[in-house]
This record gives sequence, structure tokens and C-alpha cells, in this order.
Amino acid sequence: MEHNTANNPGRNPQNKKRPALIAAGCAAGLVIIGLCVWFFWLKGYLEASGASPVYVSSVASITGAGVDTDPRYSGLVEPQKITKINKDDTRTVSEVLVAEGDPVSVGTPLFRYDTGEMDLSIRQAELELEGIANQITSFQDQKKTLEAEKKDASKDDQLSYTIEIQSVELQIKNQEYQRSVKQSELEKLRSARDNNEVLSEVEGVVQQINLTPQTDNMGQPLPYMSILSSGEFRIKGTITEMNIGSLYEGQAVTVHSRVDSGATWSGVVDTVEHEPAQDNNNNMYYYGGDQGEQSSKYNFYVVLNSLDGLMLGQHVYIEPDNGGSSARAGIWLPSAYVVSDGAGSYVWARDENEKLERRAIMLGEYDSAEDLYQISSGLEVSDYIAYPVEGLVEGGPTTTDASAQTLPGEDGMGGDTTGGDMDPNFGIDNTLPEGGEAIPDDGGMVPEGDAGTLDDGAAVPEGGDDTAGGDGTEGTEQ
Repeated sequence: MEHNTANNPGRNPQNKKRPALIAAGCAAGLVIIGLCVWFFWLKGYLEASGASPVYVSSVASITGAGVDTDPRYSGLVEPQKITKINKDDTRTVSEVLVAEGDPVSVGTPLFRYDTGEMDLSIRQAELELEGIANQITSFQDQKKTLEAEKKDASKDDQLSYTIEIQSVELQIKNQEYQRSVKQSELEKLRSARDNNEVLSEVEGVVQQINLTPQTDNMGQPLPYMSILSSGEFRIKGTITEMNIGSLYEGQAVTVHSRVDSGATWSGVVDTVEHEPAQDNNNNMYYYGGDQGEQSSKYNFYVVLNSLDGLMLGQHVYIEPDNGGSSARAGIWLPSAYVVSDGAGSYVWARDENEKLERRAIMLGEYDSAEDLYQISSGLEVSDYIAYPVEGLVEGGPTTTDASAQTLPGEDGMGGDTTGGDMDPNFGIDNTLPEGGEAIPDDGGMVPEGDAGTLDDGAAVPEGGDDTAGGDGTEGTEQ
């Protein structure tokens, strides 16, 4: 039987070539796709490997989430008024009757002047008064003699006697004036000798005694003695220039006892000084590790609603009272860190390899008053994120060292280096955009539980304790 190949497609040679062509086409497509993937991967890799480190901050520090990130500042209970006592520089103090830290009442002797020199001055004044009295007596006798001679003088000599008598009367009046001045001086000397003790005019505690002349850091003379007046108390706190922007006059605060975690007082910031503190020998605070950077310290004062349970000289913690913001659950991130596009919302976060990545997040509620977004998912308190500026590259290196960062655009990657899209606080300040809480940094916060003495002006951790000084001398602070 003869087969007809024209009617049998299975035996057509062209049909055998089609699978090969399809396979070749698929292979070519895969190669092209692979080349494209490889090209874009290589491009991204090269861009990432050549990118400068991007500064990232912890979500905890940005949002204030977690108990160890609430800013706390050291404070001291002091009176509303400090009384300064200056000694008479013309006199010598023979004995100081009180010591620093002694309580005093109205009328308590503070120090006593030496009366030896005073007695000599009194005797000298008495002798001068006797001399003046003798001069007056002599002039008065002279006047009587002239008046008697005038009666028997001729008319031509009468005018001469009149002029001479008037001259003597003038000298008498001058001596009488000198006598009144010297008498007043003598009475003051006798009063000072009889009251050679300087008494306290207020009730309080002796704060400072300067036996030798002293000046403050600005070269201004300090008083011989100062007394902290009892009565109305206030809290004096210290803050550094790194986080002074987190406090303002009229801000509500909560004061915590260092020894009793349950003891708190409420009040408001009454005054924030903008001149560096001058009440200690060193008003500079060092931060930044080996960089040796300095930060000035500033005093601020808190007036409390109630003084129950407080003691003069007691050391406390001061914490801003943020009302409902501090009580909100979850992560509330400033909107400036959130980027939204057609695919959703994301942040620039550091991955497990410390590389930069676009991290997708889910947004919850929005607080328009503070410009904060609630992060429902995609971000943890322990994560680190970067401020979204132009020029960030996925896979690029990250750093937590603000001094080592290079802003995008400085290395040729492009981006805005003029500040148009840059957060003015990026890598520099420790405050959040739109009035967020203070962010702890090397100049402000101490990790929770960190040992060592507390430097005035540094924010202290909630639950931390600085009463155990390095030399063991601070352990009794209350």
C-alpha cells in the first residue's frame, strides 16, 4: 500500500522544526530577560556599593516609645528666694558663727566683726570732737572780746570790728557743723561696736560662705554669704543646649522622687534661662565620645501645684507632661518620615544586614494636631529608619554615627543639598519635626540602668539612679 505524506501532517518535516524554533525563541527571551535583570541588578549594586552611609535613627528615639526614652532632667528643690549678705569691706570679720548647710532663723548670728579697730576709731572720733568743742569755745571767747572792744572803739573802727566779728561767727558755725558730722559718725561707730554681730533676716539654710573674695564664671563678685530662704519652694532643673528646645515656659511637667517611684508632683515650667548656667565651676557638658564636643548647660525653674512631701535640697527628676500623647499605645511616627506612592506607604529602614531598604508599612490613625501617623504594621520600636531625602539608594550602607554621615547629593548622586527637602534637624538636633518629644542623643540621654553619677544638664533615664557616685559620695542624696 502506498502512503500519502501530503495528507499526513505527522510526517511533515516542517512540523519537526517548529518545537526547535519555539525552544530557541524561549531561550533567547530568557537570555534577554536575564540580561535585563542582570543589568538592573548590576546597576543597583554599583549604585548601592558606591553610595555614602546614610544616617539612621532608632524608631524608639524618634517616637519616644519605650520607658527608657522619656526625657528626664535632674532637678533640685530650692526656695523661691536666695538672700545675699555682704560684709563691710572696711571691717574685719573676727568669727563666722555658722557653716554651710546650717539652718538659721530670723535673728540668728551669722558672723561677728572685730571690735579692736572699732574701739580705736571711736576713741579717735571722741578726741576729734573734743578738739572741735575747744575750737568753738575759743571762737566764742574771741567773739565776746571783739564785741566788748567794739563798744569802746571810735566810729571809724566800728566797721572793722563788725567785719571781724562776722568772720568769727562764720568759723563758729563751721565748727558746729563739723561737730554734728563727727557726732553722727561717733554714734554710728558706737552702734556698730555694740552690734558687731550680723544677724539673719530670714529663715532658711546657709547655702554658701566665701571667706575670701570670690567671683562667678562671668567675673561678678559673689556675696560673703547666701541663705536659701524657707517657705515657698521651686525646682531648679538643668538642661543642655542639645535639648533645650524640648522645654518652654508654661509647659506642664511631672516631678518624680528619686527614692520613691510612686511620689510625683505636678507643675509648670516658670522660666527657661537662655544664658549658660554660672552656678558651678564648669558649665560645659561633653558629648559625642571621642569627638570631645561640648554643650553648654542652662537652668530652668518649675513651680509646683503642691509642695507636700518635698524637702529643701531634695534631688528629683523632671519630666515633660505630654498629656494624651505619652499615653498612646503603639508607634506614632512623624509624617515627615512616611513616603506614600501608588503602591502604598513605606519608610527607608535599615535591614538585618545594616543596608538601606524600602520597608512597606500599614498606616493607622492620623493625629493632625501633632502631624503623627500610627504605624499598624511593618515597623518595630527596635528598627532604625532614615529621613526620606532625594538620592537614597536601596542596599546602600547605613550608619548611626551622625558625624560620619554624608548627605545624599554631596557625592554626585544628586539630591537636594540646599535644604529644600531636608529636615533641618536631620542628624543634628534631637527634637522631632512638628514639635515632637526630645530625642535622646549623646548629649542628652543616659541608657536605662546606666551606672555612674549624673552630669547636670543631661536628660536621665526613667528608672535610672545617679545616687551612686563614682567615688561613693553621692549615695546619700535624697
